[in-house]
Amino acid sequence: MIPALLGVVLVAGCTEGGPEPASSTTAPVADVTPTPTATPVVKPERPAAMDEPTTDGAIAAATYFLQLYDYAFSAGDAGPLMAMSGETCTYCSYVDEQVQSMVTGGYSSVRTPAAVVQSDSTEIREDEWFRVSLRAEQGPLVTVGPDGTREQTSDGGVADFVFAISWIGDDWRVEGVDIVVPQS
Repeated sequence: MIPALLGVVLVAGCTEGGPEPASSTTAPVADVTPTPTATPVVKPERPAAMDEPTTDGAIAAATYFLQLYDYAFSAGDAGPLMAMSGETCTYCSYVDEQVQSMVTGGYSSVRTPAAVVQSDSTEIREDEWFRVSLRAEQGPLVTVGPDGTREQTSDGGVADFVFAISWIGDDWRVEGVDIVVPQS
């Protein structure tokens, strides 16, 4: 962050004719609000709620996946997201390709991490298959070019994420994700 310096000099004079304006050789200081520097999203910590094959565990896993999504684009690292992705998850592969394309082109992105505002989970097969629905609010997306130019490329908004998620051994795998933008 660049500090803005604002100097104010008050000079009061006492003469019989009243105060006279003081002359100054100091150039006026412009009040400039600096553009905030984006802080990359920090790799999220795996929540303890993911340790069990329950509907609550499935919600925690899907929420963690969304956090890894934000991290992937912010840090240019889709590795943690892909480690949680099933082999047949086409959405997961698409995200990996987009992150790699962004990195190869010298681009980055800045967005406030998604906030889950509603969640629901259904156990499809006991201790194995789950359906998770998350409604998330996403902030505006700013793309940063290789030369540092910034362009807002999305206004953000609300999206519904529907996950097919499985418990394999002792961990979660995202098998598929559908995204629906709710009608206003």
